[in-house]
Amino acid sequence: MLNEITALFGETVAAAPPIDRRATRRFVDLWTKAARGRFPSWRAVRDLDLGPDWDWAFCIDLEKSSGFPYFIYLGSSLAKLSDVYLSGDADWTLSLLDKATGEIGACVSLAGPHFREDELRLCNGRRILFRCVTAPLADNGERITHVAGVANGVFAD
Repeated sequence: MLNEITALFGETVAAAPPIDRRATRRFVDLWTKAARGRFPSWRAVRDLDLGPDWDWAFCIDLEKSSGFPYFIYLGSSLAKLSDVYLSGDADWTLSLLDKATGEIGACVSLAGPHFREDELRLCNGRRILFRCVTAPLADNGERITHVAGVANGVFAD
């Protein structure tokens, strides 16, 4: 599977083309535009143009999530990374997608966009410089009901 991912994204790219390395900033700009002083809804965010960055985005319904994220949207390119596993001291079952969605609690606590940068190691030893952002959404503008985000990265080697 790892060879297929490398072939899909190119030898020097892990999760997004180099031009998309600022996808996290573009997503926060879109979130801010949709917010207008309140938490934006998923519909308001989705109505705005994020272009090809939608392939690297996700949205999770918090009320339907019980132990595992309940995705109401998962970009096609990001979905392919759900089978790319990381090496770990105790848990070898974490994927790149797990790392991105692992930030939903922090963004809910912050009640705003939460950025994360990390260096991750794939099961074959290659390193990835990983970036993600998560942002809270609310159906009514006040109570957080969803979390959306964008994740990407590049091979460090």
